[in-house]
Amino acid sequence: MKKLFIIFVGLTLLLAWGGLGMAQEKKPAEPAKAAEPAKPAEPAKPAEPAKPAEQAKPAEAKPEAAKPAEVKKEAPPKPVVYRMGGTVVALDAAAHKITIKQDSVKKQRKLALSVSKKAAKNLEGIKVGDVVNVWVTDKTVTSISKVF
Repeated sequence: MKKLFIIFVGLTLLLAWGGLGMAQEKKPAEPAKAAEPAKPAEPAKPAEPAKPAEQAKPAEAKPEAAKPAEVKKEAPPKPVVYRMGGTVVALDAAAHKITIKQDSVKKQRKLALSVSKKAAKNLEGIKVGDVVNVWVTDKTVTSISKVF
């Protein structure tokens, strides 16, 4: 029994260390370089002294620096579009406003939404107490249909 326990512990440690070795990041392999003949080193050239006229000149501004920085414009976020249903609690066709009550198992809520001009044409057949489906884009009703 003692030998079995020692073998089990030994195998566990071996697998643990082996797993750590595999988890390390491997460096990308460098591409094999073709055998090139060795080039003789060139002797260093002495630096040329600067001319006095160049030293006295003020630094000129680069034309690239004069250009205004271009501002990257991000695309505006897409509007949130969703469908919801509920019972009409309040309706103001003249002001293009509708209030819908949603009943669910866990919560109830009322939403006051504005109605687009296109969807306002469908408000004529809807009255308080009707059950409706509405398609909403950023708190504006884009389409409305009466369920019953």
